Amino acid sequence: MNRYITVLIVLIVSVLVFSQSGFAAGSLKKWKDKDGQWHFGDVIPPEYAQQSHEELNKQGMTIEVQERAKTEAEIEEQKKQEAVEAEKRKQAEEQARHDHILLDTFSSVDDIEMMRDGKIAAIDSKISLAQNRIEKLQKDLNERMESAATQERSGKTPGKDLLDEIESLRRQVKHQQEFITQQNEEKEEVKASAEKDIERY
Repeated sequence: MNRYITVLIVLIVSVLVFSQSGFAAGSLKKWKDKDGQWHFGDVIPPEYAQQSHEELNKQGMTIEVQERAKTEAEIEEQKKQEAVEAEKRKQAEEQARHDHILLDTFSSVDDIEMMRDGKIAAIDSKISLAQNRIEKLQKDLNERMESAATQERSGKTPGKDLLDEIESLRRQVKHQQEFITQQNEEKEEVKASAEKDIERY
């Protein structure tokens, strides 16, 4: 009797396994047509293959939802969003590294301020030298321009060498002025950077 029951149980389990595997091999699919009507079948028509659909089990329950294929615009937008998120992560990592260096480099806010003041003093020194250079260049330029004006008043045409010197001096004055502008911008950057470091410290 017990042997009969055992054989019966084995047969029942085998049938169940076979039926489940058979169904899985040809799972039922559920999709909507262009009018919004639901359809069921083993194969989704080609015109709806890129749309979302569901996989159903033997009891008709949804076991998997296949999302529709993204459009090119959606794919492009997803790439943009991923790039934005990647940039945010990169900035966060860079900030974390900077904070780590900040704590390793300075022992107090006073150290940061001392470093800031030292950089500003060095920049101010460069600006002062450039201003002195401009004064000398401007003096030489004024002298040559006066010489050229004197020649013109006497009815003479200023020589090429003199005109070349005047043009060269003008370029040098302009160059020094641009240098001072750059140094002032750098000084503001040093101040802003130090202020940020003090806030993060």
